[in-house]
Amino acid sequence: MAGIIFAGIFFWGVAEIALNGPNPDVPFAGLTGHFSFDRFLLLGGILCLIPPTIVYLFESKKRDAIDNNIPHLIRDIADAGRSGMTLTRAIEISAERDYGPLTKEIKKLIAKISFRVPLEKALQFFADRTGTMLSRRTAMLVSEANKSGGDIQESMESIAKHIQEIQYLERKRRATLRPFIGVMYISFAVFLVTVYLLISSFFKQLANTTFGGSSAIGGVGFNFISLPLPKITAVFLYMAMIEALFAGLVGGKMATGYLKDGLKHAILLMLICFVTFVFFV
Repeated sequence: MAGIIFAGIFFWGVAEIALNGPNPDVPFAGLTGHFSFDRFLLLGGILCLIPPTIVYLFESKKRDAIDNNIPHLIRDIADAGRSGMTLTRAIEISAERDYGPLTKEIKKLIAKISFRVPLEKALQFFADRTGTMLSRRTAMLVSEANKSGGDIQESMESIAKHIQEIQYLERKRRATLRPFIGVMYISFAVFLVTVYLLISSFFKQLANTTFGGSSAIGGVGFNFISLPLPKITAVFLYMAMIEALFAGLVGGKMATGYLKDGLKHAILLMLICFVTFVFFV
């Protein structure tokens, strides 16, 4: 899908340049965008990131749903263990309940156990399938509890309490770092406004001023020519795009601990940057 989007934008750009010259003006929503071949490539690069970002967004929601249901699963295993069941049987009984996306993985865990796979290996398979840090920690703790033996209920309740503490600390961390996402957007907006003012009120005036001939200062000659405004604008555009990309990725890493969760922030910032430079600068 991403390749199709990029190819579509690429051929659209080639057609516009072939019909209207190397710097075509493209109208959109009552505004006129000033395009060039590199800007078509930039737009294609930004838009082709949208499909994987949507996939990562669904994965993130699934990951959160799994982590939120793990404490319920552990409590149900502890409740089943009160009647004297083994840990394996307690997991089988708990698998009959609904834990959202976690239910499918529990049933696969039970299927592994039914084929005589040791519980430790089945739990490792479960942790690899779910792919969250909390599920890996939970699988490790349950495996250790199974090795040590003893009261299943007490062990599972201790694990559930430990998981709840981890989730509380994670929620607290996210709440603490959430304001930094807003600061990131505000700082990028200030950067864009500063660049816009520099180009529109400083570099544009210098570009419109013609310096002819030569002059001598202290016996040294200087030749003055007009500043190439399109090249200056392109430099600021690329600089802003790099700033938007890394600011978004870092913001996602800070917010959730996963770098790919910052793609949605990066795409939004890059689109804002692209629209600003193409339609307003």
